[in-house]
Amino acid sequence: MAHGLIVVLLALGLAVALDWLRRTLPEHRSSFEAAFVRPGSHDARPATLARIEREVTLATGTAFDVHYRLRPVLRPIAAGLVARHGVDLDRMPERAAKLVGPETWELVRPDRPAPVDRMAAGLPVAEVDRVVAELERLACS
Repeated sequence: MAHGLIVVLLALGLAVALDWLRRTLPEHRSSFEAAFVRPGSHDARPATLARIEREVTLATGTAFDVHYRLRPVLRPIAAGLVARHGVDLDRMPERAAKLVGPETWELVRPDRPAPVDRMAAGLPVAEVDRVVAELERLACS
């Protein structure tokens, strides 16, 4: 019985030591594995994509974030898309509104007032989807 207890204790000690080594030693790729990794490739997401995702997420929370975070991202996109059709977003509002669609226009129009209640509800995700769809439609036309 004493031998069995010693074997169990040694096995537990070995498991703890192996776990500690695994966590503390740096991971080393073999030269074979390293040959398949492209230089400069990594799993990180582009910073711009992460920033835009953050702005969209925040915009679903409060009216402040819609106006001061998401709107500044959408305006240049919409301006560039309507410019392809010879329309200036700020100087030709009627034509620009027809091109971008009603929901997008409400966000990007030059005379959009800042929210009175900054903590009011932001945009529902469905509305964000529709705005993106309107911009994609305009980009493809």
